[in-house]
Amino acid sequence: MNQNHKILTILAILSFFLLYFLVPEEKKDSISTLEGVTLTSVNGQQFRLAGQFTTKPILFVFWSTTCGSCIEEIPFIMKLQETFKDKITIIGIHPNFPLKKIQKFIKKYKPSITYTLAIDSQDSLTKSYNVSILPRTLLVDNKGKVLYDHLGYSPDNEKEVTDAISSIAIN
Repeated sequence: MNQNHKILTILAILSFFLLYFLVPEEKKDSISTLEGVTLTSVNGQQFRLAGQFTTKPILFVFWSTTCGSCIEEIPFIMKLQETFKDKITIIGIHPNFPLKKIQKFIKKYKPSITYTLAIDSQDSLTKSYNVSILPRTLLVDNKGKVLYDHLGYSPDNEKEVTDAISSIAIN
């Protein structure tokens, strides 16, 4: 092997190393499984997304007590809960936030919120699905693969969201 071949081989190895270790991974639109995800209930109890929560698709509704659109969206999500209660599970996910403030909001909110609420205290779902703008609605299968993704809320979009969830939930 001559000198030029040695240099090219070394450059190829270095290039591979640089690409493999320095180029960031592409963001995935799902996580490997929902079984290991731990959330905190609004009562302060930690629970895993296992068993009853992974037998049918889950509609994650990422929201915040400090987000006006999120609060405006709550009655719509309650309608979705009533319409699809046998087809999907709805969980309102509040990114990591003081439990007492969320509990205070829930006590004051009338009528009572009819779907499950949880806090992503470890930000595992929030980070996995790259949620940075609220509200965000994700319908996922039991493995965590995104089936439907909707960002924001407007009463004008309710039919679109309902139709999309309906077409996926029925299949």
